[in-house]
Amino acid sequence: MQTYLETEKKVLASGIELKYLPDEYLFRKGQNAEFVFYVQSGGILFEWPNEKKIITLGQAPFFIGIDEVMSGTKYTCHAQTTEFSEFLVFERAYFLMLLHEFNDALPYFLQKQAEFAQLKKENKADFYSV
Repeated sequence: MQTYLETEKKVLASGIELKYLPDEYLFRKGQNAEFVFYVQSGGILFEWPNEKKIITLGQAPFFIGIDEVMSGTKYTCHAQTTEFSEFLVFERAYFLMLLHEFNDALPYFLQKQAEFAQLKKENKADFYSV
């Protein structure tokens, strides 16, 4: 666990901080996955073909776009801000370089990927179906 905390510190220190206003798209379904986003604050509306969900930042920040960037595919949904939101953004090539630079980066990101998948499945107070 301590190793993941150190890895997280190193990874997050290398992100570019961006701020989005409400109703701005991070990406749209079918776009090439060029960025991984680390949501520091705010809320995101995710729209999949059969479902819409809003995830607001609860107690823990989360990553989006890891699946698509790691697999080199296109984004599988639309992601749009619902309120003023702050992110750390990682360009695809740089994100992939981080996976090789830090020994524990791959298991760390796989864990974060699983946490986001679980967040999508759970119906927590900070996760709403629209």
